[in-house]
Amino acid sequence: MREKEIVAVVGMTGSGKSLVSDFLTSKGYKFIRFGQITLDEVKRRGLFGEAAEKEVREGFRKQLGMGAFAILNKPKIDDLLKEGSVVVDGLYSWSEYKFLKDTYGDMLKILAVIAPPKLRYDRLENRKEIDEQMRNRPTTRVESKSRDYAEIENIEKAGPIAMADITIINDGTRDDLIKKLNKIFDECWRPSWDEYFIDIVKVVAERGTCNRGRTGCVIVRDKQILVTGYVGSPRGIPHCDEVGHQMKSVVHEDGSVSQHCMRTAHAEVNAIAQAARLGISVLGATLYCKMAPCPTCAKMIINAGIKRVVAERRYHQGGEAENLFKTAGIEFSVLYDEVIKYNGQ
Repeated sequence: MREKEIVAVVGMTGSGKSLVSDFLTSKGYKFIRFGQITLDEVKRRGLFGEAAEKEVREGFRKQLGMGAFAILNKPKIDDLLKEGSVVVDGLYSWSEYKFLKDTYGDMLKILAVIAPPKLRYDRLENRKEIDEQMRNRPTTRVESKSRDYAEIENIEKAGPIAMADITIINDGTRDDLIKKLNKIFDECWRPSWDEYFIDIVKVVAERGTCNRGRTGCVIVRDKQILVTGYVGSPRGIPHCDEVGHQMKSVVHEDGSVSQHCMRTAHAEVNAIAQAARLGISVLGATLYCKMAPCPTCAKMIINAGIKRVVAERRYHQGGEAENLFKTAGIEFSVLYDEVIKYNGQ
C-alpha cells in the first residue's frame, strides 16, 4: 500500500487495462469500475446487450454532460479513499479527466496502457469467457474498430491517454506486462513516511513476548528513529512466553468485560521508558504503533510531549484514548481504517 492516491487506468479497449487494474488491486488498491453504473442500470431495467448499454450511457451524459461517470462515481471514490488508495478502471472522456483533476489535484495519477490496434483486435476476438462483471467480453474486429472510432471522436478518449503520468506498452504476453508493472511499481510507488515507519513497527512487534497481541512502537522525530519498543515484561521479570499470562478481567462503563494480561508493559510504555533510560527527548516527536493506544499509554504519550500518533489500525476499545488525544491537542491518525479486536496484551 502506498500514499493515498487515485490511479486511473486508461487505454483503448483490449489494451490490457483490466490486467493493470487487477495488479494494483493485488497491491492493496481499492477497485472501482466507472462503467459498472451502466451495467447496474441496464440490469435494473431488465435489459441486455450493447444497444441497451449505449442507451443508458448516453442518458447519463445527456443529463450530466460528458463528465457524467466521474460525477456519478465520486461518492464511491470518496468512500474508498477512507480505506486507502483507489484504482479506477474506465475513465474515458476528457471531461471526466478534467473533473477528477479539478477535484483531486495531484492525488490523481493517470496510467496509460498502449497496444497496437491489430494486437488489440486479436485479443478481443479471441476472448473465450465473459466474467461475471462483464469486464472482458469478446467482440469482432469490425465491432472493435467501430468502437475505437466512436470513443475517439465522440468522447475524446485520447485526451486522458495523452496526459498520462505513466505509460506502459503492452505488446507482449501477460507475463511480460506483469514484469513491467512490478518494475514500475517498485520505482514509482514508494511508501509514504507513515507507511515506512508502520512497516518498521511490524518488525519491532515480532520481538514481543506476549502472544495475546505482539505489538510494537517506534518514536520518530524529523524522519529519524529515536527509540523502539515492543510488548513484554519489565526487565528481570519472566515473560508470558516463558511462564504464561497473568490475566485480569476489566469491566467497562457499558457493562462489557474484557480480559487483559497484567504481566506485560505495552509497547508504547516500553519505548518511552527506553527513551528516558537513554536520555533521549521525545518532545515534539511522532509515535507509531500497531494499534490505537490504551488510555494509560495515551496519558504517558501526552505527558512525554509527543505531538503526533499514528496507528496502523484502531483498537476495539480505543475511543477513550482518541478522546484524550483530541482534548490534549495531539494529532491522531489511523493508517488503515479497520478495527482490531484483541483480547488484551
